[in-house]
Amino acid sequence: MFPTINWSLISLESFMTLTLVVLVIMDISLPKKTNRDWIGIVSFGSLFGLIAFWLTQHNLSGSTFGGMFVMDSLAWFFKGFFLLAMVFVFAMTQQYFKALGGRRNEFYLLLWLALIGMSLIASAADFLILFIALEIMTISLYVMTAYLKSDKLSLEAGMKYLILGALSSGFFLYGISFLYGVTHSTRFEAILGYVGTHAMNPMMLFGMVLVFSAVAFKIAAIPFHMWVPDVYQGAPTPVTALLSVGSKAAGFVMLMRLFFGIFAPWHQEWGLTLAVLSAITMTYGNLVAMFQTNIKRLLGYSSISHAGYLLMGAAAGTVLGASAMNFYLLGYLFTNLAAFLVIVLVFVAIKSDEIADYAGLSKRSGLLAATLLLALVSLAGMPPLAGFFGKFALLVSVIQSGYTWLALIAAVNIVISLYYYLLIVKRIYVDAPKVTSPILVSSSMKLLLSFAILGIIVIGIFQGPFLDAAITAVRGMAFGFIK
Repeated sequence: MFPTINWSLISLESFMTLTLVVLVIMDISLPKKTNRDWIGIVSFGSLFGLIAFWLTQHNLSGSTFGGMFVMDSLAWFFKGFFLLAMVFVFAMTQQYFKALGGRRNEFYLLLWLALIGMSLIASAADFLILFIALEIMTISLYVMTAYLKSDKLSLEAGMKYLILGALSSGFFLYGISFLYGVTHSTRFEAILGYVGTHAMNPMMLFGMVLVFSAVAFKIAAIPFHMWVPDVYQGAPTPVTALLSVGSKAAGFVMLMRLFFGIFAPWHQEWGLTLAVLSAITMTYGNLVAMFQTNIKRLLGYSSISHAGYLLMGAAAGTVLGASAMNFYLLGYLFTNLAAFLVIVLVFVAIKSDEIADYAGLSKRSGLLAATLLLALVSLAGMPPLAGFFGKFALLVSVIQSGYTWLALIAAVNIVISLYYYLLIVKRIYVDAPKVTSPILVSSSMKLLLSFAILGIIVIGIFQGPFLDAAITAVRGMAFGFIK
């Protein structure tokens, strides 16, 4: 008999899908030469409506589709995260393609498809659902990465991302087959039952390694980082922003579901491996970032280093570690999207992403310079901004778990990152501008930049409510148990 479906649990995804269908019909029906960005206008209105609806689901919990789809506090937290991130990405898309003069309707539709995939990832409680959700997200990202058909870098980025992404999907499916072969199920609950009553065996270990390889690809951890610099540089900037925040967060949701959930009883077996991987990832990312001349490429290597910081929480394997990851990602959302919003607006004005062309930005736009300054120093971990307390919470979590050496390596890496972040700040505020004409920023963009600045400052100074939300998200996980 087909399982009973609780439609209230999937109502958010249902409304997202309905919105996408309506937008597709609008795109077909509207005149091709219309000057009004109707798809963008409806998308923004729908996003804010979905955020309001998401707020009403705070206490919603349970599972449906025979336990394959779960709604819990962790899923609720990250669905709000993805919706908020999309507000910034849609705004970037509007500005970016307005300047390039290309069609952006299809791009909007792909963004909605990616949002549906990310939302499903947050609620997946079965490996088959998780794989389908992952492919919904990544296929749309492949297309958006290569969206600029006349740009060689965009096409190259799309091809590299597609080939390596397909390889990671193969790893994921192969790993699932081993887990299924041992446990006879793809459901997280059933696999957790097996893991809680059995010792690790070679078949399970091999399956875990393959599945983690796919997750490591999404979060850009060593040695599955190869795609990051070229894709970040070549993709349209709104896609780069989505990859750096949305796709990365989706990867860490998967990581939490797996390693704080169904594989949590085996933490002693995988904790040290994640700690070593964390140290290598953050060190590589920071060292290579120092030599970059393109700001998107630099933020690509920076993204690798931040994956290393976040893996500290996974290595800790505790409530504090998982909560610190959630809190760090929340601060990272505002920080990184603020930086990319500035990059989009500067690109629209000067048609360049080279760091050298940011010289004297403070004399051309005080708001853009100040926003980028705050974003960079927050990424570096300077107090009292969001990035500082996020790193502090991660450091405390690994120290409490006995990985003091990892905390010391992270502290050294934070100092290294200060060097290349402050080099950009020096370009902005000290170097003379090549062109002195002011960069004009629209009122809507000023409002969004101000919101990003507010997020960076408020999360850093008033950590309590945000940390409580991060802890609640972890403690209310449907499957698994952590210390």
